[in-house]
Amino acid sequence: MKLRLGILGTGTRGRCHLQTLQSDFANQVEVAALGERRTAGLAQASEIVAGVHIFEDEGELLRSDLDAVCVATPNFTHVPLALQMLKAGKHLLLETPCGITRAECHLLAKAAGRTDRVVMIANEGRHAPLFQQVKARVDAGEIGRPRMVWARQFVPFCTTSEDWMIDSRRSGGLLVASSSPVFDLMNWWVGARPARVVAFGGRATSPASNIENEVHDHATVSFDYDNGTVGSLQICRFGRESRENDLEMGIVGDTGSLQIRHSDHQILQWRQGDNTAGPTVHHLGEDATGKLNHSPQFRRLHAAFLAAVRNGARPFPTVADSLDGALLAIAAEESLRHGHAVEV
Repeated sequence: MKLRLGILGTGTRGRCHLQTLQSDFANQVEVAALGERRTAGLAQASEIVAGVHIFEDEGELLRSDLDAVCVATPNFTHVPLALQMLKAGKHLLLETPCGITRAECHLLAKAAGRTDRVVMIANEGRHAPLFQQVKARVDAGEIGRPRMVWARQFVPFCTTSEDWMIDSRRSGGLLVASSSPVFDLMNWWVGARPARVVAFGGRATSPASNIENEVHDHATVSFDYDNGTVGSLQICRFGRESRENDLEMGIVGDTGSLQIRHSDHQILQWRQGDNTAGPTVHHLGEDATGKLNHSPQFRRLHAAFLAAVRNGARPFPTVADSLDGALLAIAAEESLRHGHAVEV
């Protein structure tokens, strides 16, 4: 019997989920419902699954006989909708971030801990072979003890329905909206909890619409972990003409380092005492890219979710796995606003 699944949200991410389920899992999943309060993206989503039932009221969707729901709505709705879905007994695949405030994050964590339903966070980076290979090499001791981790993001400016993404009250801010999954990957590599963070940033450009509580468009973030490792992240929404995210990451240990660019298919590795001219280059297959919003990552993500729902496999990543990435981003936003270090 096919799993009956509903999708809340038909923006870019919602349509990516829908397309993957329809093209790769149609034998296991019936996308039985789309929920959308607005019309943006709905027509495109309806073309992917012809004749699918559309709910404009999530209350009607909640009362339906769906087995599971994927929530891919604006950030400020994630936790309220997730709590409703779990109360209604639905399995849940929830987009990042898993909250835009500390209180929301902890509410979701408590709800996920109490339910017998599957709750999984849709951070497809955890399922990308490029990031997984780095994690495996770190865990195997190939760079020694991790001492530093870093990331640099160039994120293209994008308009969203009702401009919620550039309103910090609804998106959580630039770092929550765009960097939570990146913080999550760095936490995962290091294998420790972030402790303190300080961030600086500003606004060099301004969107055409004059929005109050406008998000920053560039920032630099420094943080430390409870095991003494330190980290940094830089993010910018201008300076490069691209429609896609450009992400570079690296991790440095006391005996070597690893570096990647998420659109490539290789890992650069330096070893302490190796006097060769350059790094060792580990070439991965083209399917091993870490590129986000990329169909191979979505296939792996949905395969893991379905295995958890159908076979009782551990969902990956869980809310507990992902919580510190969101909390670090939230604390960094607080530091941006107030200009001092913040405890995570």
